[in-house]
Amino acid sequence: MMQTGSPEVRKLRDGSDVQLTTVIPVKITRHKFTRVIVQPGHAAPNNWQAQMDAKLMKALCMALYWQEQLDCGAVGSIAEIAKREGMEKMRAHKFMKLARLAPHYVEAIARGQGPIGLSFEFFVRKILPHDWGQQEVVIDALAG
Repeated sequence: MMQTGSPEVRKLRDGSDVQLTTVIPVKITRHKFTRVIVQPGHAAPNNWQAQMDAKLMKALCMALYWQEQLDCGAVGSIAEIAKREGMEKMRAHKFMKLARLAPHYVEAIARGQGPIGLSFEFFVRKILPHDWGQQEVVIDALAG
């Protein structure tokens, strides 16, 4: 199943319009007791643990969307987002860690090719450095 959407036109703080389109081609399939992300057109992998879980992909998409909403002024704070989403502010902050993630990890998660052990729970439990080089040290330690 493929879902597509129309580009959204948003107002920037200066009053100008910007047209946004985000496309993340993913296919979420069931493997035993969990869901895995598979690149479209590929079969489910034998080593399914190496794939990103659907929860991480959803959290990443939410964090990037929320960050965009904060950046364009559609919402004023993470507290406002948390209230709108019906979650505690601290939980929303944990989601927002993913918005600071180095771009190559965002791409790897979107492709389902991140390091083994990288999950949403990892980001909930760990402190994620703001510096992308330091993020690499923390995240790459999963493979070791």
